[in-house]
Amino acid sequence: MAALRLMALKDRSATFLLAVALIAGVTIGFAGSTLAYRYKLLRVPGGNLVERMSGSLSLSPSQREAIVEVMEDTRAEVMQLRRSMQRQRRRLMIGAYLKVRAILNPEQQKKFDYEFVPPKFRDEARQAEQRRGDDATQASPSATVTATP
Repeated sequence: MAALRLMALKDRSATFLLAVALIAGVTIGFAGSTLAYRYKLLRVPGGNLVERMSGSLSLSPSQREAIVEVMEDTRAEVMQLRRSMQRQRRRLMIGAYLKVRAILNPEQQKKFDYEFVPPKFRDEARQAEQRRGDDATQASPSATVTATP
């Protein structure tokens, strides 16, 4: 019985020491990071670049305005490129999907659609396939000939 009490006491003290060590580690980490930010050993993530440049480089108001304009123009161009790239990537992936699907037999196509292609992507690919078919129909002279009764 005494051995069980001694063991329980050891378990409690080990748990207590672990909790104290954890709290001490968190406290030391918080204090260290606070001091590092305060003395500019670390920078705030996402801090305003123009503000940092202005303080560090002693920018004049006209320089600051010009830099802000350059940054805004660049941001707009990057966003436009990102959207364009996303659309282009999407078209390439739909094209690859349609090519792979064309290689498969109808049974494999069903399984391929269900197991390997997300539903939203599948719908977009079907629409693209229909547009291709419509474009081919309109472009083909033999397709424009209609039977007369």
